[in-house]
Amino acid sequence: MKNFSLIIFCLLFAGVNAPAADLTYIMPGTRQNAMGGAFTSVADDPYTVFYNPAGLSNLTNIETDFSLGRRLSPLAGEGETAFVYARPSPDNASQTAGFGYYAVRQGALGSRDAFSFGMGARTTIKYFQKPLLYGGGIKLVSLRYAQKSHLGLGFDGGLLLESNSGLKTSLVLTDVVMGLGRALATITLGNSYRYGGTIFAMDLRARGAYSEFFMGAERDLFNGLLQARAGKGFTLNGADYLALGLGVNALPLTIDFTWSLPWKGFNQQAGFYGMGASYRFGSPSFSEKLVGEAGRKAEELKTQINDLRAQEDRLRTSVETYRVNKGVLGTDLTMMQTRLRGAEGQLRNLELEILEAQGRKEKPKPVKKYVPPPPEKWPRLHKVEAGETLRSIASKYYGNPNLWERVYQSNEKYISKGLPLEGAIFTIPAPPPSDK
Repeated sequence: MKNFSLIIFCLLFAGVNAPAADLTYIMPGTRQNAMGGAFTSVADDPYTVFYNPAGLSNLTNIETDFSLGRRLSPLAGEGETAFVYARPSPDNASQTAGFGYYAVRQGALGSRDAFSFGMGARTTIKYFQKPLLYGGGIKLVSLRYAQKSHLGLGFDGGLLLESNSGLKTSLVLTDVVMGLGRALATITLGNSYRYGGTIFAMDLRARGAYSEFFMGAERDLFNGLLQARAGKGFTLNGADYLALGLGVNALPLTIDFTWSLPWKGFNQQAGFYGMGASYRFGSPSFSEKLVGEAGRKAEELKTQINDLRAQEDRLRTSVETYRVNKGVLGTDLTMMQTRLRGAEGQLRNLELEILEAQGRKEKPKPVKKYVPPPPEKWPRLHKVEAGETLRSIASKYYGNPNLWERVYQSNEKYISKGLPLEGAIFTIPAPPPSDK
């Protein structure tokens, strides 16, 4: 994600400011113009219906906004007004619909009216840190010049991807309109990054052979009560300027102001001046939001304190465990040293035994002559115990119960009904030769 965004930033810096843009290039919104028009990846208010329909799914309340503005140009002054409305879907919390109207008047140079109807949604994709936002809409555009007028119908579409680090990336296709006598299709690559209370935004817009780079920033002041903005303003008929702005978030009402400083001095006919007001239905007031944020921060601090206390307890437990383990290891070390000393003594004894064995090997003792053991004496006497049988007696003396007949033949008078008489003294003859 970060590598991809770095590539896009490099592409943004490659933008070329081609010949001066006309009224078809400018975009509505007091706040958006103060940020230099770099809004496709910020996309967090109803004007996103014009910049990136995917951002509509960021809106969770019904919102409406109205703005008035005036642009200075070397050719002719321009006046504009815009109205936008956004409403989340009551049946699907991840979908939001939006409507926008934008009217531009530049005297004899022409006029423009645009109606946009958009829908934004979100979906979850595996391995992405946050949901992917996507959206699209239809657009009705009217261009009127002194020579000829045109009415066209087209569509917009966009994607918005966000990471946990605060980086957003957008890809938008806008003004794909037919019937205007010229191609207005525009591709925009956008990036924005939030660092603390500051948003840095950059957009590269390309239409045919014309490309222009936009950048802007917004800074929260006084816990978000005020917002200071600055950016590179929209170029109109070749007039460049620095756009500045201020927003007052008296929620649920927000008021925005925009003014500008021409790059070549105040005597240049360039710049944008405007104001707008928006209302967010169902939104808590600024004081409620401030109290809520304070409570949330207090809860976060309590959680952090509890975590630190838990870490302290774990560290203390770890220290006690370390001390116990240190004592156990000390005892083990003493035992190992004792065993080492014992092993050293055993090693010395083994060395002595090896020396003695080598001496015995050099002077071996005379081999003793083998004397066979005396032969077994037969016959033997056996006193019959209770429970014994001829087979058990044969197994005891011959190791083979099948030789019971040999015992029977020698002691037939002491056998009754096939069983030896208890207490009788049997004469056990010698076993038969092994070759029989």
